[in-house]
Amino acid sequence: MGRTQSFIHLKPANLQGRFGRTRRWKPVLPTRETDTSNNTDKRFYNDKTMLKVHLNKFPDLIGHSTSRINRLYNEDAYSINILKLPSLAQKMADRNHLDDLQRRSELSKDWKRSVLNLSVFDGHGSKGRVSKLLAENLHQYLVDVVPSREEFDRLLQRYCDEIGGNYWQRIYENRNAFYETFISNCHTKQELTGSRMIFDRWGNIIDKISLLSESERLRIFYAYLKFDLDHCCGFARSNQNAGDISFEERCQKFSGGSTGSSMFISAYDESMSYEDAFFVDPAGLLKLVITQVGDTRIVLCDQNGIAHNLTKPHNASSTRETRRLDNSDNIIKDSFGEARFLNNYTNTRSFGDLPGKPEGLSCEPDIYSYLIGSTLQLPHSELSKMQFGGDECFICLVTDGVSDLMSDQELTDLITSTVSLRGLKVATPQFVADQVIKYVMAIGSRQADNATCLVMRLPNWGNWPDVDRTGAQRESKLMTASLADRTDDF
Repeated sequence: MGRTQSFIHLKPANLQGRFGRTRRWKPVLPTRETDTSNNTDKRFYNDKTMLKVHLNKFPDLIGHSTSRINRLYNEDAYSINILKLPSLAQKMADRNHLDDLQRRSELSKDWKRSVLNLSVFDGHGSKGRVSKLLAENLHQYLVDVVPSREEFDRLLQRYCDEIGGNYWQRIYENRNAFYETFISNCHTKQELTGSRMIFDRWGNIIDKISLLSESERLRIFYAYLKFDLDHCCGFARSNQNAGDISFEERCQKFSGGSTGSSMFISAYDESMSYEDAFFVDPAGLLKLVITQVGDTRIVLCDQNGIAHNLTKPHNASSTRETRRLDNSDNIIKDSFGEARFLNNYTNTRSFGDLPGKPEGLSCEPDIYSYLIGSTLQLPHSELSKMQFGGDECFICLVTDGVSDLMSDQELTDLITSTVSLRGLKVATPQFVADQVIKYVMAIGSRQADNATCLVMRLPNWGNWPDVDRTGAQRESKLMTASLADRTDDF
């Protein structure tokens, strides 16, 4: 129903009459003539002066790098896309046509609120089947679904009927409490600093709690659970002879799994998100929504160069996950002292991994929302209420092939020190993403996992203190790895 795109449109700044700017391009907002309900942005995008820039070929803004390191296959995957979602007015119109699928499909073609989506997936088994499936299709699934409460209940019923197990039976029997806890009220909301309300220079209230509506949380939960059931686990109605095979045969046919982390960035002022390049040089605040399934990580660097982990891993050793599963007997420690779920899985949440689904190995996402971005429109007295202080520098998405070898601060310092040493013209987000993977290759052992790194520049890119807090630790790891390589030769 909805649409996604892997590119944005930009207009050269010299054609706008904006001279004296350092960059050679700038985003352009559609005018009233090009922003009609019947012909959304059509003439705007047909302008011959517009530049069509693919997001994976925009090194000054988004960097991405991946390597199989020392594994036989690279089972990591990632995606970078623009999602077109409904504005507030369009959401109200959609509510009047919940039962008319054709009308809902027609309305979705005019959705114009742009959301930047970056996702990283860490696959395991079946040569990365699930991770590649997610990278290629999950973003489209998110814009296609417009679920209702009844559809969500029917999806939970399908899990009971087709997956089975006490876990899903318990979820379905307590579906009202489940909906209230995880969708009506965001249970993962974390207020790091300050009060709920922020006031801008004109006295307008900014509510940093209400960044994500109930319908948006329902969309994420429903899309994740339905995509996992239909495509990762193979229960889609379109699969031929899907009902003719046993559960064990299905586990063999649809093997493998994947963890994943996604971030969704949109302008806090909805009117600024009607053009798809809103994030290139934003002048206002941004809404950052994080979804987490498994142990991949998303790290944010604030204006002081301090790393902030935006996710919590779903490991078998987590007390929160033990309470969710309500069965500690399924979590045991292996010979190395590492906790394992069902004696096989390190993580307790993932896409795919069908054999563990009846016991609760689900893809229920944790959802976090934050307010970040430029503080030019905020008085100085309100800056302390920002969750990370505002004017953040960049966001980094990595798989466990990176995070197992580097701490969050080491990752952040490697990026900031590289930019400070090489300069802003050379050390683009693409350059530093490559440097992170090269460093992992240098310090990794012969059993090192696949490594993937995505770096997105924020408006305060490059304006951090010139301080390398973990330089000695990173150098020590390099020396240790070099010594181990020389020792292995004898």
